Amino acid sequence: MKGFGDMMKQAQRMKAELERIQEEAAEKRVEGSAGGGMVTVTADGRGEIVAVRIDPEVAQSGDLEMLQDLIVAATNEAMRRARELLSTEMGRMTGGLNLPGLM
Repeated sequence: MKGFGDMMKQAQRMKAELERIQEEAAEKRVEGSAGGGMVTVTADGRGEIVAVRIDPEVAQSGDLEMLQDLIVAATNEAMRRARELLSTEMGRMTGGLNLPGLM
């Protein structure tokens, strides 16, 4: 049974490390932009949107459909970068192994 106890301790250490990595990633920021920077969306490492910047000229143009498209595109880019950030951070913990269920 000693082997099982050691395995459980190792699993607990990995869980603690995973939580630490997720907390650190949450403090990091990534950006996605669209329309040559007319719309910029900032997300944290958890994939939560923390800011949206819209160039005043775009807002004043009155082209609501274009503005909506730019927001969607910038948000998608920010979310993609947030996933990449977390994946990179997790890769450091797992030594590059792709372990299902960790992200």
